[in-house]
Amino acid sequence: MIGYTRAMPGRDLTGRVIVITGAGSGIGAATATACAAAGMVVVLAGRRAERLEEVADRIGADGGEALAVPCDVTRDGDVRELFDRAMGEFGRVDAFFANAGITCEAGILDTNDQRARELFETNFFGTLRCIHAGVAAIRETAARNPEPVPLRHALICSSAISEIGLPLTGVYCATKAAQDSVAGALRAEVADEGIVVSSIHPIGTRTDLFLRADGSTRSLHTPASLMHPPERVGRAVVRCLRRPRAEVWPSGVTRWGLAVCTALPGVSAWAMRRLHRRLTGGIGGGDRAKSL
Repeated sequence: MIGYTRAMPGRDLTGRVIVITGAGSGIGAATATACAAAGMVVVLAGRRAERLEEVADRIGADGGEALAVPCDVTRDGDVRELFDRAMGEFGRVDAFFANAGITCEAGILDTNDQRARELFETNFFGTLRCIHAGVAAIRETAARNPEPVPLRHALICSSAISEIGLPLTGVYCATKAAQDSVAGALRAEVADEGIVVSSIHPIGTRTDLFLRADGSTRSLHTPASLMHPPERVGRAVVRCLRRPRAEVWPSGVTRWGLAVCTALPGVSAWAMRRLHRRLTGGIGGGDRAKSL
């Protein structure tokens, strides 16, 4: 069994195959590029085929190897086909990064059932589909290729807000918390097989997920000056692949700040009330949500 420690020797990633969903832009594309630079073979998955091909072409131009596979993680058949293609083309899947996701900025009372289900269908159930197909592919790879130091790594892109319910993004926060919970349980369930499970917890990131109408990328809760470039998260994922960690927090300050909120729920509730008032400018949450 592989432990979670930074002291272990870095694992060689050369020739290993990783499947990445949501790979057409943002964190997914940046992680794919970083993994290819580390010598990995990258299987790119996403709904926009042209974006995937652009990323694959960039990786190829830099001497890497990438396969673009259009995939909608809300469809069972697409996800099964994704991992079947990876196994068929390369004969192995050593790791996968369940990264596809959508967001929603609206108050709880202004998020209807349909929108809430859409969020969970992509962020949570999409992750579950990748886990089921991805772990099966990793197990098949292990059976075909017994190795003294296997990779066998499942990565799940949760969020820093998995630890707290932020006003005007409550349902989105709930999907991220659900991903984090699944990652924690799966980590224990597959540990004896040597399969590592890591959850990734970025803060607001300059990606299409937070693209505004004016062309800027900013999060409702993260100041523009603190938002991460996606490349920072991609590099953190590669470090985790080399030296496994249970959780990856690209922002250490955010991690400790949220730890305080968890330890002091009264303080957290007070801070969330103040945040809501600041975000709404003293008007109702519904009016503010409709203006976003």
